[in-house]
Amino acid sequence: MPRLLPRALLLGLLLVACLQLSVMGNNAKGPQECCFRFFAKPIPVKVIVSYEETRSDCPKAGVIFTVKKGARLCVDPGFKWVQNAINRIDQLTVEAST
Repeated sequence: MPRLLPRALLLGLLLVACLQLSVMGNNAKGPQECCFRFFAKPIPVKVIVSYEETRSDCPKAGVIFTVKKGARLCVDPGFKWVQNAINRIDQLTVEAST
């Protein structure tokens, strides 16, 4: 009987550890939400489907353009062509909704 208690305790601790890892994994901030490298060449607005800004706690500010083929490209929001593309996409979105 004394050997049962340590096994039960060990099993319980293992279960708690697995649950904790599961919760931490669901709240993890993965690299897909931050940009670590940037696509340098201008992307034609006609192929951009949507964009999103990276989270404020990312090491570098970034914008993620999703293009018609489904690729997601990180771009530097400091480039003038990126700001022009964002403004044009916003304008097209407003025009489409009216």
